Amino acid sequence: MRSRGARAGLGLVGLLGLTAAWGVWAQTASVGPATAPLAQGHWPKVRHDIWNTGRSSTNGPRTGALKWTFATGRSEKEGGIETDPVIGPDGTVYVGANNGILYGLDPDRGDIRWAFPTGFDTFGIYSTPAILKDGTVVFGAKDGKVYGVRPPTTGLLGDLRWSVDLKTTIQTSPGIGPDGTVYIGADDWKLYAIAPPQGTSPARITWSFQTGGDMISSPAVGPEGTIYFGSMDGRVYALQEPPPGRREPKVRWTFASGSTGKTGGFENAPALDGMGRLVIGGNDGLVYVLNAATGEKLWSFKSQFTEYAIFSSAAIGPDGTVYIGPKDGFLYALRESRGLLGTRGKAVWKYKIGTTIETSPALAPDGTVYLGADNGKIYGIAAPASGDAGRLLWEFQTKGTLISSPVIGPDGSLYIGSMDGTVYAFHDTKRGRSAQGPLAGTWTGSVTLGGQAQRLTLVLAHRQSEVEGVLRLQSTLAGGMRGTLQGGTLRYTASLLGDCRAEHKGEASAETQEIRGTFEVKDCQGRSIQGAFRVTR
Repeated sequence: MRSRGARAGLGLVGLLGLTAAWGVWAQTASVGPATAPLAQGHWPKVRHDIWNTGRSSTNGPRTGALKWTFATGRSEKEGGIETDPVIGPDGTVYVGANNGILYGLDPDRGDIRWAFPTGFDTFGIYSTPAILKDGTVVFGAKDGKVYGVRPPTTGLLGDLRWSVDLKTTIQTSPGIGPDGTVYIGADDWKLYAIAPPQGTSPARITWSFQTGGDMISSPAVGPEGTIYFGSMDGRVYALQEPPPGRREPKVRWTFASGSTGKTGGFENAPALDGMGRLVIGGNDGLVYVLNAATGEKLWSFKSQFTEYAIFSSAAIGPDGTVYIGPKDGFLYALRESRGLLGTRGKAVWKYKIGTTIETSPALAPDGTVYLGADNGKIYGIAAPASGDAGRLLWEFQTKGTLISSPVIGPDGSLYIGSMDGTVYAFHDTKRGRSAQGPLAGTWTGSVTLGGQAQRLTLVLAHRQSEVEGVLRLQSTLAGGMRGTLQGGTLRYTASLLGDCRAEHKGEASAETQEIRGTFEVKDCQGRSIQGAFRVTR
């Protein structure tokens, strides 16, 4: 059930119907979205929670004072950051980079706690992770796999618990159902439902749903388990899990913008409020507010662009205010307005950033909105004391486009990634200082083995004389390493995880900007092969 045109005000009958249809929302609105399937972290998934509200329970910084920065060592395609950070139960800040590596960072210092490499090393991760209740970090990668990874018990290499190969690239971030089912869209235009391992049963695809366009929108999950997402085919979908004995989900409703692609497709994540409403922005420049039970349009707001117009997902205030930053360069605070011409959306205030916006806002309890823009700046914006123009509290200039969206940590820190390859952490009073040595960080270069050269990426942690690391070859072989640094000499052993476990040891000269060395490795047949490598940063 859906409505194409504008509709009149709801009236008493409509309001009663909405409340009756979504009584469960009214029951949970006071406490916010359910977190049962997620880890008890402060920001455990994209847009904060399973409803995608983008709303924090703690206030963020009032100034643009830096707490720390962490650099991947490369920018744009080889190391820029397009995913949002998320925060685990122990405060670990997780972020995926274009170099195909998922990093777990110390929230106080920005040091590497652990890392996990995927198969692609260029534009490798667009998917923001979700942290499940059991601590598993779930995300999709451009190599076509959905990964379930845990922090390692020893070393730096994340512990791969499971993976599912969708055999197509992935740009979306996972939504999580009440029972822990992972919902994620892929570039074959399908939404997939993946059941994590249970007992002796491995992770598996339980069903998929074919849309008519690219999947860039990341799903939200309602309190009763309905999965909501948009597609570049110009439709918003509401699906329910298949009934017993069937593999096809039930289509609860669809809503059509009336166009597809650049003039009507949906690229942002829908957000749900506590009153039975769904908010999503379209490429046609309209912010749509729909009845989450039926798909009927309640009201809309028109921004100033009409092609590829809204990449930003909305944040939803506890009073139902919608905060969103379309490509027209404004941050809007929207509310429902009823008049003689019907119900529409009205900007109760706005703030002119003056450049295109691709990030999504983070909303603090004090009403401060944090948002990044294509000019590389992160903004802290407050609602006006009077009038309709928001107030700039602070801004900070990074060296790259901002596609990653800001998140707020439990201590009030703000985290965001940039296409300059850096994660930025802000706090009004805290200053972090790395506890690691000069070799810590991400290194890239090449390795020559058996007369053939391959790209090599190293992620190293350096504490006193001890060095631990993660390595990845272009052939998608990955492994862990451990060594000691004495003077300028690094002696190490490493294990490559592939069809067989290839052990090797080597020695390298290590300087602050270059590591160069030789090694001996035994292949799967036990034969010794000599190799050499060089990495820089």
